Amino acid sequence: MEFGSIRGGKNGDIRNTYAVKFGGASEGAENEINDLLKYLSKDMREGKIYYKYIDSLHINSDCMSIKTAYENFVNTGHIDILKTNISESELIGAMKEIENLLHKYKKNLTDTIQKNIMVKLLYWLCENFSDIKIDGDRNIKVVAKNIDKESEIYFFVFLNLLGMDVCLLQYSKDTDILKDYFYTKRIGDFIEDKLVLKPYEIPESTKSKDIKKESPTAQVKEEGRVRISLASIRRKDRDKKETKTEASAANSHISNTGGAAKTAVASADTNMPRSGIKTDRELSYIELAKLSTSIVMIAVYDNRQKMLGTGSGIMIGKDGFILTNNHVIRGGYYFEVRIEDDERIYKTDEVIKYNQYLDLAIIRIPRVLSPLRLFDGREKLVRGQNVVAIGSPLGLFNSVSDGIISGFRNIDNVDMIQFSAPISPGSSGGAVLNMFGEVIGISTAGFSEGQNINLAVPYDAIYGFAKSFIR
Repeated sequence: MEFGSIRGGKNGDIRNTYAVKFGGASEGAENEINDLLKYLSKDMREGKIYYKYIDSLHINSDCMSIKTAYENFVNTGHIDILKTNISESELIGAMKEIENLLHKYKKNLTDTIQKNIMVKLLYWLCENFSDIKIDGDRNIKVVAKNIDKESEIYFFVFLNLLGMDVCLLQYSKDTDILKDYFYTKRIGDFIEDKLVLKPYEIPESTKSKDIKKESPTAQVKEEGRVRISLASIRRKDRDKKETKTEASAANSHISNTGGAAKTAVASADTNMPRSGIKTDRELSYIELAKLSTSIVMIAVYDNRQKMLGTGSGIMIGKDGFILTNNHVIRGGYYFEVRIEDDERIYKTDEVIKYNQYLDLAIIRIPRVLSPLRLFDGREKLVRGQNVVAIGSPLGLFNSVSDGIISGFRNIDNVDMIQFSAPISPGSSGGAVLNMFGEVIGISTAGFSEGQNINLAVPYDAIYGFAKSFIR
């Protein structure tokens, strides 16, 4: 509760702010954290502070206006971000401090990398604080959890430089990025189990009409490997009203997958855009295999240029947009993308959007692509329907396998397709196609205790996540 009771602010020309990081979790940590969030919510209702719980950071739209504003800053020393109630001098001061930190701590920094990071920070600032007056007379408190991506760490430092008190709850992971910047307190061991946090809703009377309502935090799952019991899924099949699955059951796990969403995916949209070559007939397996030119292999590297692993991705937008699983790129510093019939290897660190609960992410490379068509939901998928999976299992570039839809499962209120086409680690992010060559799902998980029991995030969830980029 210490973070809730302290008050940063301005005293003359001196601004006192707090940047704290709590690592690990002791017994009862879930209750303690929820008490803190409840305390902050109460203080906001009473007008003592402004409190913001940031569950995740995404890039959901074109950043062209932000890029233009930053380029203007580089060229003229002035910046005008219309979506924030913050003085230009305050914003420029914080931006210069961030740039100094980048030059001090980030190896191999280039103008392009610096620009990409700064644009992200400005975008997230506008997205999260567009209607909040940021000044030294108002105490603003920001809470987030398990932050480990470099640009996200810099964002919370950026908020602190703008005068906000920042608290990072690192109960399941920690990071060494800018570790000297935060006051760090270890309160227990790091846990891989879930904590159900309650950000607490702010009453309408205390909200600006344009402030987005915070959604409850989804359950945290082990990064890269989610454990889930087959028994719990069978139980869910019998009782659709049940909303929780048993986690970490002995000898039963899904390999190579990220967390699942807390809310059900949207139903199919009959107006879904359909990219790729149109066909009104079923294709042969040879014809379907030729679609592998629109499926990529992604190699993931850390900041020491060590390869962490490989996965797959699906071309979804002509302007370089590639859909993959969040767990494929999670923890990566940059990525190398290989395309069939193209000798060039495309290097990128541009993550456009991600959702750790749906386990989806979009990266971008500097190349015009030939995207696959997304199934438009014109008819229901059915068990026994033939499918083809294309991906790079164990690094075997663009392997093709066939099978059928085995069933439809619901895991943590997310509908998934069960299919029998063989996949292995490295297949994650690959395409599951119908016989018309349309993407009906993205390979996400496989049960290691059974043969060819695999799961895919379905087309309607993909569309809801990626519709801005599909063309």
